Amino acid sequence: MTYNSLQFILFFAIFLILYLLMPRVRLRQTVILVGNVVFYKLASGFNMLAVLVGTSLVIYVTGRIIEHIYADYETKKEGLNPKEAAALFAGYKKHAKKFLLLAFLVILGILLYVKIGKLLGFKEVGRITGLLKPKRVLIPLGLSYYTFSGIGYLLDIYWKKAKCEHDYFKLLVCMTYFPHIVQGPIGRYDKLMKQFGELPGFSYERVCFGCQRMLWGLFKKMVVADRLALFTGAVFAAPAQFAGFEIFLAALLCTVELYADFSGCMDIVIGAAETMGVTLDENFRRPFFSKSAAEFWRRWHITLGTWFKDYVYMPIAMSPRFMKKAVNIRKKRGNRAGQIFSSAIPLAIVWLLTGLWHGTGADYVAWGCYWGTIIILATILAPDFKKLTERLHINTESFGFQLFRMTRTLLLFAVGRMLTVTGSLTGFAQLVSGLFKEHRVWTLFDGSLDGHGLDYKNFCVAVVGILLIWISDMLGEHMRIRETLAKQPLPLRWFVYYGGIVLVLIFGMYGAAFDASSFVYGGF
Repeated sequence: MTYNSLQFILFFAIFLILYLLMPRVRLRQTVILVGNVVFYKLASGFNMLAVLVGTSLVIYVTGRIIEHIYADYETKKEGLNPKEAAALFAGYKKHAKKFLLLAFLVILGILLYVKIGKLLGFKEVGRITGLLKPKRVLIPLGLSYYTFSGIGYLLDIYWKKAKCEHDYFKLLVCMTYFPHIVQGPIGRYDKLMKQFGELPGFSYERVCFGCQRMLWGLFKKMVVADRLALFTGAVFAAPAQFAGFEIFLAALLCTVELYADFSGCMDIVIGAAETMGVTLDENFRRPFFSKSAAEFWRRWHITLGTWFKDYVYMPIAMSPRFMKKAVNIRKKRGNRAGQIFSSAIPLAIVWLLTGLWHGTGADYVAWGCYWGTIIILATILAPDFKKLTERLHINTESFGFQLFRMTRTLLLFAVGRMLTVTGSLTGFAQLVSGLFKEHRVWTLFDGSLDGHGLDYKNFCVAVVGILLIWISDMLGEHMRIRETLAKQPLPLRWFVYYGGIVLVLIFGMYGAAFDASSFVYGGF
């Protein structure tokens, strides 16, 4: 059951009516938990849910144990001076770390087993009992997302940045929350659980805003992303049959397809949560307006980048041993060498892990190295680029230069997407070599697109859809679109609402001969 399926729309309509009828917070929490279970059962089955529940128990128990250890420390530090208290806390923290690592062994072990099993070509099974046979792997829905959120939750408790949740019921509701279980956003459980403790009643404005955002997400996915996939899928499935211009066009359109697909899903799930009065973290902030690779990744899949920053980059960069090494390098080789070491090593580790998070194949490892290298070099060479632009008297604030930087970032992303879209580095090599073959620009106008999965009329619909997304993103840089629309006259508002519904109904890619496409990031 994907978020763009009729089955989900019917499920969500029934769920939302029941939820809004509940007079008390506890009853609303119960409806959400029941909805989570029903959604997970329809999407993947009870065996997958059992793995998630088992993981939630490990996380809950570990959090309570760490809390109990720290509480014991608080009672015994009375009367100690700061130095003695610090020494005592170090011992308790070391004891808590044992339980933390044991929990990581379990929950990360499941993720690693799945990742390695997929790499080795293990057969996927739908029941836990199927794992008793060799070379079998069970892939719970949303595994990567709830694993990362769970690790972050335990680390926050261990670092005393967040309090442990005593109500297992609330933690389970949070972990199984159906709007974000499939592909995020990767949120902080402590913030989400606080909201579950304060679930508001019915609000017309909130429900209206949430449904508007869901409709916009359906438009992105069904009208634009799924339509572009017909063309890009045909090209990337057999790149040797296509000319350079067709491959180049497919690479550019694939970036838009991925954006419309992933951000469309985020719009649907964030909108669904908004109707309940729950605010999920934003995962996109108009990434194609970015002027550098680093800025792009601050705007694209924001919660994943934030997670790696908080739980990988900063712990490495701020560890005493690493900082001591950086200071030694700075003393021996100068400030710039120390700064390069301080940023390059953590960034290299982060991007290697980011690539492995997306996939364990050589193509995703190369993808992680590709982005890591670009961002590290940009960081290292930033002072040199600044001097160069000053010597060449380039106005870096001009519109032309900003447009150049945005175009450069888009092309960098397109190349990165080419690395993984075929599923192998061999496929990437074929795409690159194909770029320099004959260029048949006239295929856009002579009807050849009909044979590539996307006829001329559908291509025009896709272009119009892309323009609407671009206009929306451009306006979103300067205003809150939904709030602005809500202030307009009633006829204009309903014209926009009904227009969106009609666009999805008429131009959405579905029907008897069409299978609803799963969202791309749901596979991670």
